Amino acid sequence: MHVWRGAVMGWISVKKRLPEPFVKVWVMTDSGKRVTGYVKSNGDWYLLCRKVAAENPEVIRWEDNGV
Repeated sequence: MHVWRGAVMGWISVKKRLPEPFVKVWVMTDSGKRVTGYVKSNGDWYLLCRKVAAENPEVIRWEDNGV
C-alpha cells in the first residue's frame, strides 16, 4: 500500500508564493499528477513531462525537496 506523504514533504500553494524562476521543482497538478517543472521568467509554468503538459493542467502546489 502506498501512503501519500504530500503534507509531510512541505508542499507550497501557488497562491502563497512561486519558486524562483528556472529552478526545477516538483509540482502537483489539479488532476493529481506529480511531475517536475519550473516557472519561467514571465510567471508561466513549464512542465518537463510533455504528456502531462499537453493536458494543459493547472499547477496547484509545488515543492523542491529532492529534485
